[in-house]
Amino acid sequence: MQFELTTCTHDATTLTAALRPLDRDARVTLDDASGHLEVISTATTEQVQSALEQLGCAATPLQDDIHISGGSTCCGGCS
Repeated sequence: MQFELTTCTHDATTLTAALRPLDRDARVTLDDASGHLEVISTATTEQVQSALEQLGCAATPLQDDIHISGGSTCCGGCS
């Protein structure tokens, strides 16, 4: 699942740690420049949003997947 973050100053490590209680294997990819976050987890969108909100991060789910550097949505078209 992918999100657009606003009002979030945390790094990927902090975001991942916030999701560990929901899914110990959760993985995140964060593009600081655009504020886009990809979360690979068994947690629901609502659970992820709630965990991020507890950190002070407003997260809006993206309707369409985009390429986030290092993420799993790469179609190979950039290279």
